Amino acid sequence: MKKIVSILICISFFCSCKEDEVVQNTQPDPNKKIDKLKWWLGNWQMKSADGLVIESWSNTSENEWNGYSYYITPKGDTASHETVRLVNDNDTLFYIPNVSNQNNGMSVQFRESLLTDSSIVFENARHDFPKRIVYVKTSDTSIHAYIDGNGKTVDFYYTKMR
Repeated sequence: MKKIVSILICISFFCSCKEDEVVQNTQPDPNKKIDKLKWWLGNWQMKSADGLVIESWSNTSENEWNGYSYYITPKGDTASHETVRLVNDNDTLFYIPNVSNQNNGMSVQFRESLLTDSSIVFENARHDFPKRIVYVKTSDTSIHAYIDGNGKTVDFYYTKMR
């Protein structure tokens, strides 16, 4: 009996001395919807004769990202800006923008309606415009985004900023 107790004590001692293994997962979790959108993170721009649109996305927590965009006129003035929260709530993604000088300063919530490895669609049928917000990864360095509703579509062709 003393032998068994001594063996158990030794096993317990050796097990308690073992260092904890830390496993770092650098790959996206395929079971987590927000991780399917890693391609969206970073800084994007769209140049046109009307000016420059900049859009940036950063991962702020496990279930939330922050985005912002702004439009710069050819004269260098900032004409409008928008902040966005992308929230993963109970396995559903929500795109929650707050646009300067719109909606009385209130955010509007759009719910994910389609998610693939290279695209995301958000919808809010009750909103006046847009009713849909769509992002499509067309390559590692380009995104086609657009907003639409009520027969109107506005396209954004972004390229990745270095």
